[in-house]
Amino acid sequence: MRGPHELTAAGSVPAPVLRIGAAVVVLGGVLLLNPYPMWWWVAGAASVLSVFLPRSMGSWLGMSCMALGVVLTEPSAGRTALAVLLIHAAHVIASWAWAVPWRSRIRPSVLLPGIRRLLVIQAVAQAVAALMALAVPPLHGPGFAWLAPLGAAVLTGVSAIALRVSLGPDPGQRTASRTAAGSDAGPSAVAPGANVGGRS
Repeated sequence: MRGPHELTAAGSVPAPVLRIGAAVVVLGGVLLLNPYPMWWWVAGAASVLSVFLPRSMGSWLGMSCMALGVVLTEPSAGRTALAVLLIHAAHVIASWAWAVPWRSRIRPSVLLPGIRRLLVIQAVAQAVAALMALAVPPLHGPGFAWLAPLGAAVLTGVSAIALRVSLGPDPGQRTASRTAAGSDAGPSAVAPGANVGGRS
């Protein structure tokens, strides 16, 4: 009679660390960038939900609260740069948390490609944000008030849709489908696990 076996890689950390990390970045970013307590509560509830149900899109709701904080306050180059960094970092960590099952473990070295991509994109994004702040005059008046929240909503929605399409079905469903497809090919045809080295 065979019992269950568990393989733990040296230096690995529990997968929930990613979910908690995403929630901390989102909530911390909202507290720093959004001065309105109502949005603190919205982001807090969304962050807690994302820890237990990462596919609920709670993390991205929290990111939109960060963007709203920038939109609803006076323009500031420093706050804009911080928002670009925190929203991007939260998106990357939440994407990892989306892909990794709750009970699995992950080695930090697997995340290095994603971290390198984050740094490269940040170098470009921060430069573009700084140039835009210097080159584009601020748009004032009620006729332009709708542009900023619309842009933030579109950006958040497009990111969420792209993430859902790129990751596909739930990891458990993917494992089950691979098991069914590879049942005739033997145990070696199935390699369960999460891929966090892809797009993020």
